[in-house]
Amino acid sequence: MSFIVLYLQKKTVTQKKDKRRLFQFPWQYKEGFVISFILIILGLGFDFITKKPIHFPAFPTNLSLVITYTLLLIAIYKFEKNNKIVKWISGIPAAITATVLFTIVSAILGIVPQVEPGVILKDDILYDLGFKHLTTSWLIAFTYLFFVTSLGFATVKALIPFKKKKFGIFLSHLGLYIIFIAGIAGSSDAKRTYFYLENDAEPTNIVTDFYSPQKYETPFKLQLNKFDIIEYNPKIVLVNFSDNELITPNSSKHFIIKDSLSENFLDWTIKVEKFIKYSYPTDTSYSKFEETKSKGAIPAALVAIYDKQGNLINQEWITSGNFIFPRKNIAVNEKYYFAMLSPEPKEFSSDITAFLPDGTTENFILKVNKPKKLMGWDLYQTGYDERRGKWSSYSIIEAGYDPWLPAVFTGIFILIAGTFYLFWLGSRAIKEDDNNDNN
Repeated sequence: MSFIVLYLQKKTVTQKKDKRRLFQFPWQYKEGFVISFILIILGLGFDFITKKPIHFPAFPTNLSLVITYTLLLIAIYKFEKNNKIVKWISGIPAAITATVLFTIVSAILGIVPQVEPGVILKDDILYDLGFKHLTTSWLIAFTYLFFVTSLGFATVKALIPFKKKKFGIFLSHLGLYIIFIAGIAGSSDAKRTYFYLENDAEPTNIVTDFYSPQKYETPFKLQLNKFDIIEYNPKIVLVNFSDNELITPNSSKHFIIKDSLSENFLDWTIKVEKFIKYSYPTDTSYSKFEETKSKGAIPAALVAIYDKQGNLINQEWITSGNFIFPRKNIAVNEKYYFAMLSPEPKEFSSDITAFLPDGTTENFILKVNKPKKLMGWDLYQTGYDERRGKWSSYSIIEAGYDPWLPAVFTGIFILIAGTFYLFWLGSRAIKEDDNNDNN
């Protein structure tokens, strides 16, 4: 009996000795989640105290910081790889907890509506805590720092000492590290601006920020030669006189105008006797229209309406009108009238001349969804004077600049190469390394 008592006492003492206290080495997942919680509290606290966005330094400071930070990670691991904290932060528990923290914060980014850059909200608790400007908050800064530090140490760990069986892992980690570090550092250099180009105006290199009145200069100048829109033919719709609501019965549809068109609509048949896509009225009563390509031209159609028996109810010219001419409708009876809608743009484009720093020029047509890359800037056809439509006197060209984008793409390619190596070449390298280890 005494032997049993001694055994139980010894087992209890052993269990007490084996029970690891928090932050007692070696650290595991528990410490990682505690550190994550502390970083969240620190981030929210800093955001609440400052109540304003933070921004990563711009070039060349950001480049210096990236290089210095990367070299520091390499040096620390090279000379202190046996340090308990370095071993933990370059290991799996730190990687998992840092990834979990990053995922949680990213989920908040997708759930909480974000304010536009440059907008500051007063007396808004979610904004003060950084949730509404998450990409420029202390919370995301601490989250990125934990994640990138763990990823950086893991990348160096996969390289030192060099082994073929770890090369695929090294490439994957390196690609991911470059993607994140370039994305963070490049956020301050990226610009989303626009040119406001007017017809017959002097070339300009001044662009305005989309989110603030701040202006920048581009290394080239742009001049608008001509803005143009290719339009669909307009549609005819039936409208209620009392409330101007469109009538859309299930048995009928709005239809696109074209010459010699005949369509049944409810109790009537509507026929297009003549259609002129660009015209002008010869008198104020709109009794006649003539074709023209001059500024302010409008679409016009001679429309006849018949009842079910084929009797003519009304026949008149109708037009959608524009910024110069008022619209003209055709009445069916005291309750309804047919109207022409404004033509919808099929494609709009700008004929532009670019003046480059070396004195040369370049002409190009800028269209929607067909951007132009010029000296590192991405140019997009964005807007125009919608009230004037085809006859807009200006064109808005979005100009995007992100000098760190090639670095991000490089990281993506390295990541793909690492994945390819692991799947297709890794098994061969692992066998060779294992053979060398056995020898």
